[in-house]
Amino acid sequence: MKAEIALRLAPKPEVVRTARHALDQFETLLAPEKLEELRLVISELVTNSILHAGLSATERIWLTVRVSGGSVSGRVCDPGSGFEVGMEPCPRGDLRGGWGLPIVEKISDRWGVERNSHSCVWFEIS
Repeated sequence: MKAEIALRLAPKPEVVRTARHALDQFETLLAPEKLEELRLVISELVTNSILHAGLSATERIWLTVRVSGGSVSGRVCDPGSGFEVGMEPCPRGDLRGGWGLPIVEKISDRWGVERNSHSCVWFEIS
């Protein structure tokens, strides 16, 4: 079974909840643990776009997620400048930030960054 979502999100904190709830349509396609991991990855990536891309109120974050045969792939893109893999900030010692991409790396089987006119973080979870 295949399913896909594609959303355009304003760079506002409340859209993280919108993105998480959009994943509800995958409840019958994914095991509950995998769905929760997917929610966490999406939350972290959308939050990173909101916090670090320097977007104006009129710019948008693009989210796409595809589920096919129990595997998940997705992308979170924004018009920000992005970052180089390996150059992302380290988690803070006080546990108050910097954990987003380490969480994405731990949960995802593969992930990376593409930059052209937009910065996109993609991920795959088998």
